[in-house]
Amino acid sequence: MAEISARYIRFADTEAHGRSPLYEELARAVTGDRETLGFLSTLPDVKRQPNLLLAAVRHLFGTPTGWNEFRQALQANPDAIRSLMLKRSTQTNEPGRCATLLPVLARLPQPLALLEVATSAGLCLMPDLYRYDYGRKAIRAPAEPPVFRCSARETTPMPPAAPQVVWRAGLDLSPIDASNPSQVAWLETLVWPEQTARLANLRAAVKIAATVKP
Repeated sequence: MAEISARYIRFADTEAHGRSPLYEELARAVTGDRETLGFLSTLPDVKRQPNLLLAAVRHLFGTPTGWNEFRQALQANPDAIRSLMLKRSTQTNEPGRCATLLPVLARLPQPLALLEVATSAGLCLMPDLYRYDYGRKAIRAPAEPPVFRCSARETTPMPPAAPQVVWRAGLDLSPIDASNPSQVAWLETLVWPEQTARLANLRAAVKIAATVKP
């Protein structure tokens, strides 16, 4: 159990701290709770990640207000939570990464064909269909989501326009269908509770992916 506890402490200190007060609180509480550590020890090592446990409880029972509510849900429903954790994985899909890729993609010879490995729902395959705000320059005039904001240095070459993509495809062991509500619901649960802007952009990107169908 010491290894599991150390994993959750590391998550609280280096990942959740400053980004998700709720996840930091829950992860720290797990490290001192023998019943929860015992539950995690019954799972394969690859299924013990903090993100997976936290998302599974939220997906099934909603976002808890704190540790007591989280622990009660886990104690009352261990089989349902275990089943979901064994079935699912932390397939996050962050389309905001396109903001960091855009300056490079736009400088390549056009048009482009994009191929992404571990594509999840394919949301990073559509950099030409999003809006961007780099502070000193906007691409496709940010007005409605998804709008991805990115701080760029003065030396960063800003693209004059979005790249021209004429073909796109993704590879994944378990691809997520953006038109499947249950699969999209899991993808949404993987966004941390406090990240409301990120969730709004994700939902907007999913709507585009459901139409474009990469």
